[in-house]
Amino acid sequence: MTLVVLNWVGLLLSTLLGIALGLTLSRYLARNELPEDNTYSATGFLTDALAYVSGVLGIMLGLLLFFSVEVYEDASSSARDEALALVNVYESADYFPQAKADDLRRGTMCLMRSVATDSWLAAESGDLTGDENTAAWSAVVRKDIVDLSTSTPSETEAQSQTIQSFQNAQQSRQERILSSVFTLPTIVWIVIDLGVMVFAALMIISLPGRRRTAIVLIGSCLVFTMGVVAALSMFATPFTHLGISVRPDDFDGALIRLQDNYPDQDWSECPRLAESEFG
Repeated sequence: MTLVVLNWVGLLLSTLLGIALGLTLSRYLARNELPEDNTYSATGFLTDALAYVSGVLGIMLGLLLFFSVEVYEDASSSARDEALALVNVYESADYFPQAKADDLRRGTMCLMRSVATDSWLAAESGDLTGDENTAAWSAVVRKDIVDLSTSTPSETEAQSQTIQSFQNAQQSRQERILSSVFTLPTIVWIVIDLGVMVFAALMIISLPGRRRTAIVLIGSCLVFTMGVVAALSMFATPFTHLGISVRPDDFDGALIRLQDNYPDQDWSECPRLAESEFG
């Protein structure tokens, strides 16, 4: 929320500066350039300048919004892929003897629970190193996979597929964690604020006899721009609670389905193997 508020403050200050600049330039032009009857309107070069500034600003905001939506979609897709891969690991235990299979199912279930809680909290906090408890359970699952029986060709093939699914889950987790932090360069926000300031100034200059109309138009454009910037900030930070957030619903749903399909397994509370910084 802090990011959105700061961006809004920047837009508001830029607009106020633009209005002040427009009023100052209007007085200067009235004395040196504009006709004495003060009937000059937004035609000619002023219209071209307004179209240029508003066009460039609109294109910039549109592209930034598009890329921020891509960040959100990538994070959501990575979370879904991670959940599906761990479900595959859990269900692949069906191909192995019961003792080893139960260990793998238990470890995978605890890993999924840790991802849906501890790892999500780490992502919301922007911790690119991930979560300690999730990493510990990942090590347990990796060891359980390595310890699986491979006495038959089918078990060997199943172990190979399980390893691949586990690696896919690890890769998706890394992609999800990396997408939790998306920062636009400061120069981008400076250019946006500068564009808003110039737009406000040109609007004041182009309507010298209609200040209230100019203020209404500027205010309307400001509100719209603030809405776009808010949406941009929300999509660009997919694990924060700014109104749009990637939630661990895929993991929650997968765990419910697995519990329904494997009611005889151990679904008791999982022990903590490591202390999570944000848990």
